[in-house]
Amino acid sequence: MQYEIPRCLYCIKRGIVEETNLTHSGCQQTICFDIVGDIIPKCWAFSRTSKTLFEYRAFSDCELYVIRKEEFLSQLSDNPTFAYKMLSRTIRSLISANLHIDVLEKPNVESKILYAFRCLCLLYGSHPLDKLVKIQIPFTQQEIADFSGLTRETTNIELNKLKKAGIVTYNHKYYSVDTEKLSAVIDDEYNPGIPENILHLDTHLITR
Repeated sequence: MQYEIPRCLYCIKRGIVEETNLTHSGCQQTICFDIVGDIIPKCWAFSRTSKTLFEYRAFSDCELYVIRKEEFLSQLSDNPTFAYKMLSRTIRSLISANLHIDVLEKPNVESKILYAFRCLCLLYGSHPLDKLVKIQIPFTQQEIADFSGLTRETTNIELNKLKKAGIVTYNHKYYSVDTEKLSAVIDDEYNPGIPENILHLDTHLITR
């Protein structure tokens, strides 16, 4: 739970966990998604906070490893392979956070939605270099809105525009994106050199 002192760490064995900021007034903002191999809560794991920063919820059916913090820190100091994989995972998390911040900082709703799909394709797409990219995580309109920092009503309007333009298609919560058409209407290069999405990372972080 948000702002609680954890008793242990968790490593995702299966499924997706959503990190959100839940305010006292009940407003919820998506921060990021944690996938197989991720450690939660990260900041507490590395002793950078004394409590959890965010709320965690299962975004899909999940199975988790339970790890004592002392065991985790011992692996970091004594197991170079584990430490390298954790560093690689942390760098990917930083890339994910930077791309998400870029979405939230866009000045208008049209840009926020366009860059939200750019971000989701690069992080969770079937292959970031494909012309037609299928986002591998299922999203509702409300979840797209939460990720973009918009209302559901505004998101619905903008999604309809993207569908009419042939940039986005939708099938049973899974979005596909025509990256050539998306690239033609954004100000930045669609892919700055990301060869594979975050879901293709080596997930075997826990050594036994």
